[in-house]
Amino acid sequence: MVLPVSAAPSEASAADRCACCGAASLLTSAEPADYEYGVVPSRLFRFLRCSKCGTEWVDPRPTGDELRQFYPPGYHAYNDDHGLIASILVALRARVRARDYRSYLPDEGGLLFDVGVGDCRHFDEIGRERGYSFAGVEIDPTMAERARKRGHDVETGTLERMDLRRHVGRYHVVSMNHVLEHVEDPAEVVRRAFRLLRPGGRLVGQLPTTSSWEHQLFGKTWAGYHFPRHLQAFSRGGLRSLLIGAGFDEVRIRSTPHIQIALSVQNILVERGLPVRLRFGRAKHFGVLMAACLPLEVIQALAGRSGVVDFWARRPSGPHQGGPS
Repeated sequence: MVLPVSAAPSEASAADRCACCGAASLLTSAEPADYEYGVVPSRLFRFLRCSKCGTEWVDPRPTGDELRQFYPPGYHAYNDDHGLIASILVALRARVRARDYRSYLPDEGGLLFDVGVGDCRHFDEIGRERGYSFAGVEIDPTMAERARKRGHDVETGTLERMDLRRHVGRYHVVSMNHVLEHVEDPAEVVRRAFRLLRPGGRLVGQLPTTSSWEHQLFGKTWAGYHFPRHLQAFSRGGLRSLLIGAGFDEVRIRSTPHIQIALSVQNILVERGLPVRLRFGRAKHFGVLMAACLPLEVIQALAGRSGVVDFWARRPSGPHQGGPS
């Protein structure tokens, strides 16, 4: 059931307008649980939904201290043990991304900045044989230190708060995969990404979308909520508005296969109290579940209704391209 904002919990709302399209007509949406790690926030949160563009976000906005508590030590992004099937899919995804990024990099000396570098897997796939250089920012200190030891120019922290002075206007590509849904201020993140790019440079990324069959089918157990770590769930229209508002043009958004249906099915099993043993947020036989759900992922991607989308946007190369202030 969808309720007006006034019927929501008593905490004061930090949002009176949609951060993507600016609409003031907001509704309460799902109040999901953390089915993967069992994190229970110390206060009540809910998702608001923009009745115009369909983007949803957590309200009230968590504090920095709360956000850190939402990511347990066993969080899957900090784990290299993906299992056989997942490892094959992760490696394949890295190769596909590398090929995509290379198409936007010059033949020699290209510069790429990644927001949330993680294990730097796609840096390795792109390679340095053409003089490519890689930089980025990573919130986890251990992962950031690993990246620096491997020779990459990676800062510890977030794009919202890092000092951009030595990075402005340097990069041919800025990438952010499954990042925008986690950040406190997505509008500020894309504005800063714009500033990092050279004129004509590309912003590329991937994230979950509410404009999908999955979102309609699974409701509050939809894995795209990933509550409480995902602070927003973008619609296609909301994401487009966000990017254009930051100064980008040539915005493209395309459905892509992922593992999200398998996670949503796992969430249903957990919600119903079935004996599902989770490690790093995944069931013991999650690889089998992924394989079973893969045909559905491919079908909905081909139909353009996948729960995960890739996006591309260009910093214009004409005059007066300072971007919004």
